[in-house]
Amino acid sequence: MDDWNLDRLGEESGDEDEGTDVAWSFSGNTGTVFLIDAAKEMFDRLSGEEEEDTPFTRAIKAVHASMMRKAISKPYDLMAVVFFNTREAKNPLGYSSVYVLQELQRPSAENVLAMEEFIDMKDSQFETKFGHSVTASIHDSLRTCQSVFNTSEKRHAGRSILLFTCRDDPHAGDDQRRRQAVTKAKDLKESSIALEILHMGTSFDVTKFYKDLILPDDTEEEEQQQGEELTRERRTLANPTTRFEELMKRVSQLENKQRVAGKLVFTLAPGVTVAVGIYSVVKKSRKPTKKRLWKNTNQELKSIHKDYLMDTGELVSRSDYEYCQKYGNRKIGLTMDEAQNIGNVYKPGMQLLGFKPFSWLKNIYYYKEAKFIYPKEEMLKGSTKVFTALLERCQARNMIALVRLVVRQRTSVALAALVPQKEVLDETNAQMFPPGFLVYHLPFADNFGTVEIKSRSRAKERQVDAAKRVIKKLQFEYQPENFDNPDIETMWEIIKALALNRSQLEPVVDYTVPNNEQMEKRAGPQLREFDRLVFTSTVSQSAKIQSATSALLASKRVKIDNDNLDVETMVRRGQAQQLTVPVLKSWLTARGMSITGKKKAELMQAVIDAVCA
Repeated sequence: MDDWNLDRLGEESGDEDEGTDVAWSFSGNTGTVFLIDAAKEMFDRLSGEEEEDTPFTRAIKAVHASMMRKAISKPYDLMAVVFFNTREAKNPLGYSSVYVLQELQRPSAENVLAMEEFIDMKDSQFETKFGHSVTASIHDSLRTCQSVFNTSEKRHAGRSILLFTCRDDPHAGDDQRRRQAVTKAKDLKESSIALEILHMGTSFDVTKFYKDLILPDDTEEEEQQQGEELTRERRTLANPTTRFEELMKRVSQLENKQRVAGKLVFTLAPGVTVAVGIYSVVKKSRKPTKKRLWKNTNQELKSIHKDYLMDTGELVSRSDYEYCQKYGNRKIGLTMDEAQNIGNVYKPGMQLLGFKPFSWLKNIYYYKEAKFIYPKEEMLKGSTKVFTALLERCQARNMIALVRLVVRQRTSVALAALVPQKEVLDETNAQMFPPGFLVYHLPFADNFGTVEIKSRSRAKERQVDAAKRVIKKLQFEYQPENFDNPDIETMWEIIKALALNRSQLEPVVDYTVPNNEQMEKRAGPQLREFDRLVFTSTVSQSAKIQSATSALLASKRVKIDNDNLDVETMVRRGQAQQLTVPVLKSWLTARGMSITGKKKAELMQAVIDAVCA
């Protein structure tokens, strides 16, 4: 399963006690149904667009890319593909013009290859096999998608329907079908199935039909209850996509909606509490762990861990375990329950401690990945209003809130800063960042360390100016989501090629490799000037220091009188290095030793061996 839970310090999940102030939601797999319009208009290039692909091809490419992504990052999530407005029909409810292409299942190589066939399929081939129509009812299509979810035996953490279309008014002049579609959209909402419209084309008018499906009649009433600021994303519909990149980005955002990792009660003051959900903003991508298989059947092996006493070989059960904590030279024995509950200083929840200006938050305090909190109105009525008021006042005064955080039972207490975040929309009116608070974990006093620097050299003012010019020229807008891990990407490309029986690997672009040509083009003169002022002058200065040191040592060197020299005494004093080659040769020749072809080091070693013999 995908690990979206918070840090639990290695504890097992277990059931929470009754009356606790924290609730944890199921963090299993999600289900997504891609509902694609197959009307004739989807196979024609839209006017006013530069894209060569038709809307149908763009939708298929988006589904294909989503399957490839899910197979790598979330292999346990389930996906299905349904066509509507086809001549042929295939669905369990017997509706016309609705074709279930793929049932709800985990992404597989067969499904990926099937989508690739549709990418290369011509309109005439699709017409022969599936056909086109405009008679499909949106109500019937949505109910078919709902039945696809209902037939699945697995439990889902979230369910969503992504509808691709370029037709803005499918039921023009048919009020009965329009009312049925709106009613079904409300039914999906009550069943916790999210409906998202991925509309394409510059002339698409979402207010003609689909706005009533996304924003039902009770939206205004809910806005009055929940507050205006936090429901803006529900009142603002994104513009139609005109480019494939925009469609891919929107599909990725919709299918990767963050699931709540935990629900906590946020206490602002005695008697003033709100319910919030905690979401993981960033999680580290890791390579999949290797699994052991039986070579005869490729069946996965199951590991069983057992402990035995060393003396008797008796099997020890988990209930017989005992833990200890050393205090000095003494071992303090603890049972399992004592070891798990010894750190339960506070109950799970979030407690407001005070406020600080945003300038107080230093860079060194960011030592752990941040979380995000958002009110949970269904858990505690009125939470959205209080949460919105706190968010607006923190934004207006540029303040952050300091809180004490305990995410669940048997976890350590943490200090955190709540940093307000405004809603950010992109150029297509789609939400990039939601409104809420980012939770930054703060270090305790014993988390700080000291770094002692004994000596350091300072750069000259002109060297600093040269470095500033280089930095100014090489600045660029860095976005972490645009940089893939080349190590992981290469590994998955190899696995993908093996799974899809491909003989060639798709090239992996490594964006971590510097573009030397572009750097030279943008900052070539500045880099050479920096090199001349810093590295050339440093080498020249080091050469001058070395020359002055050699001269000083030469001036202090004691001249040796070769005529009155006691070689044996100097060797015993460790001064053999000061003996010249003529002195060494003379001393060895006088004692009948060979000196032919020997260098100073060999002559010196021969003298040392003779003296020490």
